[in-house]
Amino acid sequence: MEPSKQKLLITGAAGRIGQLFVQHLKDRYDLVLTDIVDAPETFGFPFTKADISSLESIRPLFDDVHTVVHLAADYRREAPWESLLPNNVIGAYNVFEAAHQANCKRVIFASSINSVDGYPAGMQIHTNMPVAPLNLYGASKAWGEAVGRFYADFKGLSVHCLRLGWVTPHDNEFIKTKANTVMLSMTLTHRDLLNLLDSCLASEVHFAMVHGISDNTFKRLDLSDTKATLGYAPVDDSFVLAGLITARDKKDDD
Repeated sequence: MEPSKQKLLITGAAGRIGQLFVQHLKDRYDLVLTDIVDAPETFGFPFTKADISSLESIRPLFDDVHTVVHLAADYRREAPWESLLPNNVIGAYNVFEAAHQANCKRVIFASSINSVDGYPAGMQIHTNMPVAPLNLYGASKAWGEAVGRFYADFKGLSVHCLRLGWVTPHDNEFIKTKANTVMLSMTLTHRDLLNLLDSCLASEVHFAMVHGISDNTFKRLDLSDTKATLGYAPVDDSFVLAGLITARDKKDDD
């Protein structure tokens, strides 16, 4: 008999990153999918249209789930408080609380570079530096990180908080034609995002606060902790993809 697959819940499964994760994980996990809008593709996995601002409506989805990948949020950098409160503040609490009530083992929380991007341009940000939200959206993500730490320290959940940079396909023409060095310094290609996700799923660390960008020549977010804690091995460099340096130049610098 084939061993049963680990059950994994993805919130925000209808979104761009959610769909990327579903495609990537569909052959290895028993997926449970949810979002506030209909999903373009579910690959036959159960999908529930639900609002994370209602704990009662999402709580049954967490039963028998091992790992929760929490993507659902208002991701707009200039999102108003009226949207951030239910979606990013109450919603984040509800996801952690539902995971705790259902005895889930782990929550992987999609945070954002916006929680720390308020530091001066050109400064590299390390995980031991205080949060410095660039906007209210970033502040709402910093709240999610803090809630995750609370549930890890006092509720027994394993929690991985991922401060994601600019997520984009590695072959996005925008990288070559319009992206400036600031954007390149925070680029996270789809390939490296999936590498990061796999590193989290294989991790036995109880709590991790890590940065999520590619192995860019200049890194707005330092990757030392991500590599050391999770064994993360990014393959892309946005400056090489943009044609600003060659792969040989990068190898020589290394």
